[in-house]
Amino acid sequence: MVESDLSSKIIKLLKNNPGQTIKEIAAQLNVNRTFLSGYLKALEDKGFVRSKEIGSAKVYFVRD
Repeated sequence: MVESDLSSKIIKLLKNNPGQTIKEIAAQLNVNRTFLSGYLKALEDKGFVRSKEIGSAKVYFVRD
């Protein structure tokens, strides 16, 4: 189960528009990119999201 409101917002964003970068997600949620990077890492470690390197960018998806 996703713990927080921020987690829910991130997952909703990624379901509606998969493959977003940290910069794109941070801009939509109005949060600090450095903070979000760590937060996404934690969500990835817990299995809620996955990331993929595309060129120099890391993009995020909801884990199936």
